[in-house]
Amino acid sequence: MKHFSKSLVVAALSAFSSITFAAGAILVQAPIDKVFVPNGFDDNDKVEVIVHGHFNSSCYKMGPVSASIDAVTNKVNVSAEAYYYPNATCIQMMIPFTKTVEVNRHLNVGTYDVKIFGRPQLGSLPLRIVPSKGPDADDFIYASVNSANLEQNAAGDQEIVLKGQHPYLLQGCIKFDSIVSYVGADNVVVVQPITRIINSDDECLEQSQANKFDVRKKLDQKLIKGEYLMHVRALDGNSINQFVEIE
Repeated sequence: MKHFSKSLVVAALSAFSSITFAAGAILVQAPIDKVFVPNGFDDNDKVEVIVHGHFNSSCYKMGPVSASIDAVTNKVNVSAEAYYYPNATCIQMMIPFTKTVEVNRHLNVGTYDVKIFGRPQLGSLPLRIVPSKGPDADDFIYASVNSANLEQNAAGDQEIVLKGQHPYLLQGCIKFDSIVSYVGADNVVVVQPITRIINSDDECLEQSQANKFDVRKKLDQKLIKGEYLMHVRALDGNSINQFVEIE
């Protein structure tokens, strides 16, 4: 019976989706419950904050997000909106969402206060920008990760699971050097999948043009019960942000 009920919900959502997008939508403030501000940004990075919340029905879809910076007061004001379809037939349910908000490509060194527009109850969070160590966009060559998850293995250990594809090099190859993880402020789990370029033919014999990877790494610090954001740096300068709830 449970499987039948779930099938009905999925079918209903599919049916309503065309009605929803055909109807007129209005922009409303997204119901943000939590804000995550990762550590480790420098003045060469693309700086991001991540918002998380829940819609209470299928009449809401995630809308535009933006951030404005007051260079005088060092305040970052984040706006997150949702599309609400008042004329649609809706299913009452709690729908979680997680959205990355790009603050700026290069912020000046300093500490900023991050606030969410229309959500004063969330207060403000500090965003710290440190000097870069050099002219490169990143301090390390990160792996080209396209998906990241946190799983528990048979022994009960929490493992980071990273999947992606290393770039194919005409000379040499790219391999993992280390996967560093740490829990920063506000329950943000920062993951740095660090790689290195290998020039030895012997070590690069197994390289193929597909060059896909699926790696697991035990978390350096076990997470206790709570809500976390897994923030994984990637080669293209972006990051993968995954909301995780430990029960």
